[in-house]
Amino acid sequence: MKGRLIILEGLDGSGLFTQATLLAQHLKRSGIKVFLTKEPTNSVIGKLIKASLSGKFTVSAKTLQLLFSADRSHHLNMEIEPALNRGETVICDRYIFSTIAYGFVSKVNYKWLRTINLNFRLPDIGIFLDVTPETALNRVFGKESHLQLFDDKNRLNNVRQMYLQLAREFHLKKIDGNDDIEHVSEKINLLVDKLIKK
Repeated sequence: MKGRLIILEGLDGSGLFTQATLLAQHLKRSGIKVFLTKEPTNSVIGKLIKASLSGKFTVSAKTLQLLFSADRSHHLNMEIEPALNRGETVICDRYIFSTIAYGFVSKVNYKWLRTINLNFRLPDIGIFLDVTPETALNRVFGKESHLQLFDDKNRLNNVRQMYLQLAREFHLKKIDGNDDIEHVSEKINLLVDKLIKK
């Protein structure tokens, strides 16, 4: 039996990796085999993306989005699809909707972004952790993280609005991520358990 692809999306600071990890632990306790992963990956392409986001490697906005797409293609072929074929449930921290939302706010053509990214498989379950830009920035700076390209309030608000549009269009399940970690995790667990049982 083929596995399911679950993705978590949201602003930096919305708790994606923490919640993906907690969800993986929850599903494993239920006896479900889980493959936990994230984008950008740790591949050579993924490292170029991270270098660009941190300002160590300069590329155009369009080139950056092509790198994201190349990283995703490699990720799907080498990791995600093999795990799904093994019957594992794949939980991915960020996926195509991050590329569309952040890319559009970086002035990359929206139709072009959609054309490239919607050629990839859609998730079986998509979850959007919705936090305010203020919450996102407080969490990022609270961790003493380095300032990245998208970490300013106005830009993050625009990214959030695009995520909300994508959530409506692609039926992503929206969860309030402003709450504490435990409550958000409980909401995600209940949602995923219900969808998996279907």
